Amino acid sequence: MLAPLLPLLLLLPTLSFAPAVQAATAGDWRGRAIYQLLTDRFAPSASNAPCNTDDRRYCGGTWRSIISKLDYISGMGFDAIWISPTAQNLEGVTQYGEAYHGFWPTDPTKLNSHFGNADDLKALSKAVHDRGMLLMVDIAINALASTTTDISDASLASAANGQLLFKHQANYHPSCNIQWGNQQSEQTCWLANSGVMLMDLNQDNDEVRQTLLKWAPAYVSEYGIDGFRLDASKHMTKSWQHDFCSAAGVFCIGEIFGDDTAYAASFQGADGIDAVFGFGVQAGFIKAFTGSSPNSMQFLADHIDQAKAYSDPSVIAAFLDNQDLPRINALQSDKKKVYNAFAGTFLYGGIPVSYYGSEQDIADGDNDPRNREALWLYNNYATDGQSYQFIKSLNQIRKGLSKTPNWGNSVASVVGVTQTDIALKRGGSLIVLTNRGEGATGTWTVSGGGFGANEDIVDLLSGDKLKADGQGAITVTWTSGQPFVFVSAQTASAAGLGGSAPNPSPTLLVDPISSESPSSSPSNTGAALSVAAQGSPTAGSIATTSALPGSNLSSSQKDQNAGSTGGAESVKDVRIILLGACLVGAFMILA
Repeated sequence: MLAPLLPLLLLLPTLSFAPAVQAATAGDWRGRAIYQLLTDRFAPSASNAPCNTDDRRYCGGTWRSIISKLDYISGMGFDAIWISPTAQNLEGVTQYGEAYHGFWPTDPTKLNSHFGNADDLKALSKAVHDRGMLLMVDIAINALASTTTDISDASLASAANGQLLFKHQANYHPSCNIQWGNQQSEQTCWLANSGVMLMDLNQDNDEVRQTLLKWAPAYVSEYGIDGFRLDASKHMTKSWQHDFCSAAGVFCIGEIFGDDTAYAASFQGADGIDAVFGFGVQAGFIKAFTGSSPNSMQFLADHIDQAKAYSDPSVIAAFLDNQDLPRINALQSDKKKVYNAFAGTFLYGGIPVSYYGSEQDIADGDNDPRNREALWLYNNYATDGQSYQFIKSLNQIRKGLSKTPNWGNSVASVVGVTQTDIALKRGGSLIVLTNRGEGATGTWTVSGGGFGANEDIVDLLSGDKLKADGQGAITVTWTSGQPFVFVSAQTASAAGLGGSAPNPSPTLLVDPISSESPSSSPSNTGAALSVAAQGSPTAGSIATTSALPGSNLSSSQKDQNAGSTGGAESVKDVRIILLGACLVGAFMILA
């Protein structure tokens, strides 16, 4: 009688021990905010560890030490982290220092022992997921590192102390200098062929291809990885990246360096990868808020408009700086301009990515290696600073507005621009930014706010309440070059941001951007800024914000990715349903 039940009984242990953590989809990442960190420079294994960035040496950050600072990250409202590559890297001191950054891999399938061991990485993954956060890992699979250009089999056998994953000449493209603008050259020549060589991998080679395609899903499964940031994505073919990410079964976002948005957009889609970094809009924000060109705001407006080329702009990474670029605080000392750039980047659309240290106002990082500082040397992870609190407010505003219609899957449209100001409409919000700077005052009228006649309006960054006039125009006091995020009181209430209170108390929004100096007291209030919903010759064209399509994953990828890390309960529900089906089947057989 038990014989017919045997297949069902054998299935029960499988159901009981099915992994609860599965890869996250593009949809799971869309609403997230990412904190990017360099593992070696974020938190030390020993307190007060010295670190001279100019030495370009390991400073002691580890996967275990990140765990102790996850609350510091989540306290700002971030619900995802992006860590350095975990791969085994070139050992020893080169003319460019050590591989503390993780971008000189010798074997992607092994771990970098400087950061810890397998148990340490698993512990980090668990700690991240226990907080409801997602884990993204930087993946460098475009090239392997060496100190020689000789790719003969004999040389490769001994290169990197014999630790290279691929040891045959056919595994690599021949050394050549990149001809920029030539796609084939960009994807086959070497990114570096002196000092530390980056030997370009030939992903059409069967050994390379099959090794990496088999490794990726095993790596994701073993360590509970939710997403890949693909380093040097521009230098690998779209088809290879699609195959690699499909095999891995995770959300992939690629680094297509350069401000050509149309070219970057060509990598996104069902035959490519899920998303890319928005270098075009990033260039716009940097020029608008750190430059001096009278056309800088129009440059930003143009790049925001060009972002429509992405098949799904809502998952494009929105950022200002990273390990390869100067820190915005190194380019701009005026905090009001920096905060305007922060507000725009976090709220215009896409997935915001903040580079570690921005919240501590690190301003030394004009370029590599000085943009890779040890965070523990700055303010001892203080959480009460203006910038930490301002970023926290932006994340809270973004999370709140995601509950309102036409926000989550949308990106902003430019509804007004001048030489110094820009107005962006996203869902029910109007984001007004300026590069006038600290202490600046003035007025500006812009159409496209979308507010009704005599409607109650709230500025979410200050908590101030306003009322629209009979034409839907609103007037606010612009005291010191600060950004604004206007919504109707009804929208603020729906977002849980205090819009229903007669005088909204800024429990969320204690104005972290108001200057503490006497010069910014109420007696020094400047002229009003007028924001009108009706026509203005200086406002530019009115555009509506429309919902964007969802994930561009293929159906097979969606099947692979079903059940995100954030949806562990869904995985459990599936196991319960299957278990129930087995029991029902058993009773039917017995009957």
